Amino acid sequence: MTSAPSNFTISQTLPVSKITRPVGAPGNKFCQFNLDYARILSDDYVHDKFLTVKYTGKGNLFTVASKGTLNFKLGADKREQPVTSSEVKIVTNIEGRNLETKFNNRGAIRVWGNLGTYSIVKPIIVTSKLKTTNAFKSFSTNLALEYQGKGVNVWTALHLKEGLVPYLDEKMIFRVDRFQFGYAAKLNLTAYTLARYNLFLAYQERDFGVVAEHVSRNKTKIELGKLLLAATYRRAGNDYIAKLSYRPHHNEPYRFKVGGVLNINRETALRFKINNNTKLSLSTKYKYNNNLTVVAGTQVNLLDPASALTNRTIPVPLGFSLQFNYA
Repeated sequence: MTSAPSNFTISQTLPVSKITRPVGAPGNKFCQFNLDYARILSDDYVHDKFLTVKYTGKGNLFTVASKGTLNFKLGADKREQPVTSSEVKIVTNIEGRNLETKFNNRGAIRVWGNLGTYSIVKPIIVTSKLKTTNAFKSFSTNLALEYQGKGVNVWTALHLKEGLVPYLDEKMIFRVDRFQFGYAAKLNLTAYTLARYNLFLAYQERDFGVVAEHVSRNKTKIELGKLLLAATYRRAGNDYIAKLSYRPHHNEPYRFKVGGVLNINRETALRFKINNNTKLSLSTKYKYNNNLTVVAGTQVNLLDPASALTNRTIPVPLGFSLQFNYA
């Protein structure tokens, strides 16, 4: 299991420490803990979209990342039609502070900024985010503070959601020897109700780890949400995982998955996962060179292989990803 770095060093004792390279917004949401087991079961499975193209270019003071997808879906007239999506993310470093701007083809705009690290008894990282649309019909924003200590990380944020509804977010992760414990809570400051109450407890050895997690569901009252229990094991450079989930509000409350990542060589990795409904997902990732990585994936029900034949434009669940990287 991984967490945020355990130590944070400021480069000077002035009020603001300078970051000299472009660093974008965190990839995980405020309510998430960035745990390894989740990535093992999600990264590089591309069968649900026919084609994904990613591009990353980096300079000394900027980073540009873009993603485009192509898929085929049934319309209201039951006819298949191509569906595309695209987004562009630009990260710039301006006088030691990072600014990330993100756009997509649906008109969404997100601006995130690292406002610097301030010495307020302890070094505190200050960030802010604004979400809106190209028509400026709606917006949400936040101001967040982050402390990274030796045995604890603390995030606190004040959010203004659509309709100017205020929320107070707090997330903490504690580390004691091989154990980690964390919680994420969101308080609706208008209704004075908990809109989020996520928890996790993890234990990690060198090659073995286990984690239990609770993900809340009800945003107006406290009740049992989704429970997760996962174990990871690393052997000979390969990763294996088993995950059990309990969802009390679903018709199928119990779900089980096993999977793994097999590193065939330095350029090739094979991913697999299968759930309790015998759906097997496969993915192969091949690094052609430093600039191009290709991913291909598919899915099949082992008890009903014929169900994979869809008689559509793409006759079986099949997806490809081209990842261009010019760092």
